[in-house]
Parts: sequence; C-alpha cells; structure tokens
Amino acid sequence: MVTRAQYERLARHLERAGDDRIGMTFAEVAVIIGNDLPPSAFTRRAWRSSDPGHTQAVWLDAGYAARPDFGERRVTFIRTRT
Repeated sequence: MVTRAQYERLARHLERAGDDRIGMTFAEVAVIIGNDLPPSAFTRRAWRSSDPGHTQAVWLDAGYAARPDFGERRVTFIRTRT
C-alpha cells in the first residue's frame, strides 16, 4: 500500500517543475513515489480524480488537476492556479 507521505513526493515534484502542463507515464509516477501504483490506478478514473478525499490526490495541494489516459498509461497534470 502506498502511503500519503509517498504521494506527497509527487506533489513536491510537481511544485518544483512548476510547468503549466506536466506529462508523465504511470511508471514515472511510481518511480517518484517510490512504490508501485495500486491496481486501481490503471482502471479507475476516481483514482486520478480531483476529489480531495482521495489520499493520492496530492496534486490538488500542488495546484494541479490530473488528466489520465488509461490506454497510454500516462497522466497529464494541468496547473489550476498560479
């Protein structure tokens, strides 16, 4: 199981990058958090949603929304605030 602290590594990565759009493969996200993504990350849109109730939605804290492409196993983080 991936912890909130591990997902927070992703938030710090996004904040450091600071770009308006940041594209990553799911594998790249796994490297950043230091753990394999859960199986639901590959099939459930809710996992990549902008619902602050989801533990992994740390990108919201960093000012990004997530737009997954499950077929390509990629996600684009789009800045929502400046």
